Amino acid sequence: MFRRHWKPGFGSVSVDELVFIRDLIERHRPARFLEIGMASGLSTGFIARFLDAAGGKAITSIDHDDTFFGDATKPNGFLFDEIYPGGKLDAKLLKFKTALDADALGGPWDMAFIDANHAHPWPTLDTLAIAPHMTAPRCVIHHDLDLYMRQDVMFGIGPKYLYDQFPHDKRHASTANRGNIFCLDLGIPREELEDIAIRSLKLPWSLRTPLPGSQISGIRSVLQTHYAPRLLEHFDRCLSTMNLADRFRSGL
Repeated sequence: MFRRHWKPGFGSVSVDELVFIRDLIERHRPARFLEIGMASGLSTGFIARFLDAAGGKAITSIDHDDTFFGDATKPNGFLFDEIYPGGKLDAKLLKFKTALDADALGGPWDMAFIDANHAHPWPTLDTLAIAPHMTAPRCVIHHDLDLYMRQDVMFGIGPKYLYDQFPHDKRHASTANRGNIFCLDLGIPREELEDIAIRSLKLPWSLRTPLPGSQISGIRSVLQTHYAPRLLEHFDRCLSTMNLADRFRSGL
């Protein structure tokens, strides 16, 4: 089934990365799963199959737009029904949503997969946005740990920056696809997660374009609602020095 649907250049998970996700689902038995970054719906469909087999109840997958970045003629999630044609799960595929909308998405969730904007600081911000809505085992999987190594201009370094800030006993990188996928254990005190975020946000941002005002407002709302004032203050300081056009360049 994977070979029938996977295509090069689509940015999808590899088959061994799917095995890594499946093994985590079988180990932790999450009832409700959240995916950030629907794209073609390939991973969404397989995660749904894994959840169904493990006794899960629901999957929610979201994306920031409604067309697949690998083929603009196709809608996001177009592979989902082919891979998971129906079963016991309550499946919701929601478009024009990001992690910043987590407060209104109907959580909580037990496990999540983040495979969206890999430019720093988005993987960190996505994690902060969904963390307050995670329940045990609070396992968050991230894709593309090794993406920055395949880029001359390292826009996709966000997962690597985030991974490096977590304690060794709260992170696990798989050997799948040359170590390109990992999971984080968010079962830590809020203050420790804030410390991790502060260190991560201070690293050079790698955005292709600056954050627009609407996204800044959404980020500030999440931080103000769920975290201590020091994190919002730190974000604002980083914003003033790193949210600039043409700031990030590498290899020039």
